[in-house]
Amino acid sequence: MARIFLYIVAGLVVLVIIAGILLATFRDELSYWAMTPDDPFAGMTPPPEPDYADPASWAALPSRRDAADQVPKTPAAADNQATAPVDVFFIAPTTYYNRAGWNAPIDDGDARERLDGFVLKYQASAFNGSARVYAPLYRQATLGAFFPENRDDGDRALSLAYEDVRRAFRHYIANDNKGRPFILAGHSQGSRHLAYLMRDEVDGTPLAARMVAAYAVGSALPMDLFSRVYKDIKPCAAPAQTGCLASWNSFAVKDADPTSLFDNVGFRYGGVYEANRGKALLCVNPLRWDVSEEIAPANENLGALPTADDPLGAPDPRLTGAHCEAGVLYASPPDGKGYSGFVLPGGNYHIYDYNLFYMNIRRNVAQRVEAFLAASTAAASRPIAP
Repeated sequence: MARIFLYIVAGLVVLVIIAGILLATFRDELSYWAMTPDDPFAGMTPPPEPDYADPASWAALPSRRDAADQVPKTPAAADNQATAPVDVFFIAPTTYYNRAGWNAPIDDGDARERLDGFVLKYQASAFNGSARVYAPLYRQATLGAFFPENRDDGDRALSLAYEDVRRAFRHYIANDNKGRPFILAGHSQGSRHLAYLMRDEVDGTPLAARMVAAYAVGSALPMDLFSRVYKDIKPCAAPAQTGCLASWNSFAVKDADPTSLFDNVGFRYGGVYEANRGKALLCVNPLRWDVSEEIAPANENLGALPTADDPLGAPDPRLTGAHCEAGVLYASPPDGKGYSGFVLPGGNYHIYDYNLFYMNIRRNVAQRVEAFLAASTAAASRPIAP
């Protein structure tokens, strides 16, 4: 009997080893299969279109309690949405990992759980100290839409998602903004949509004068956007600069491989897709808020947020320094402590782009809002020339 048991155990060990070898060898192929819908985009019926006049089509609103209202356990943070002088329009990243469709229904339970339990909690909440948080639900493209092999179907799925975001922003401006200054912010897929939203709805329009700043985090944005696309919007090069765009993509200092940011990501210029290969990327250091490649040491990190706490716990000050190099942000958080469980291949800290610099983001939002309001007050007090 004991011998049979040992044979069974040995057999299971062999199966585990074989499974590990297969996973290591065919990881990309397995991921592609697991995230790619069976049918092409044209052969699938999209989920129903969100109605942005309905509060149920919004993940976060300043008029109700939601996960974007959370604050970390520190006297340096408070939810000030009730009195905040500006708004933030926050566009969530991908939380739909299903191959059942190219675009998510806004009521998908798993996607919403990730949105509330992580995105609003650790990302959108970074703005609630200075801004009222508006975060639309939208028919986000599934994760498989980002595989290069799926570019045609993926582009269609992303275009559908973007049109939802665009309609949500127009609804917000027409019905909720009331002429207030606003911030644009997002992460990953949300930041991709944000880059196009600035092009189509803000840059070169009267709204540009009301945009405090934009935080398009976790999306590889080429520097030639500022010479070929945007007229008014510039890279953020100082902590109190307004009307500018900040972006970064976080990787480990050791053994990083940011190739995918250049080879698999790009932008559409007049309908023509161009990969980032050979281009410079925007990298704004969230510890210094400039575009230099100087190293900001860990003592400039006001506090990171580990993902283990619920509700939000106390920030971890001095967790990691950071520096930009060739358009990539390099950081070195220690293993464990709630920052290593979801590190992507190539040392990509994409999931933690906000977490690692959370308190610095909160303070910077306050700095830019203060600078924007001061400039607006000064402009309003100037005498009108005869």
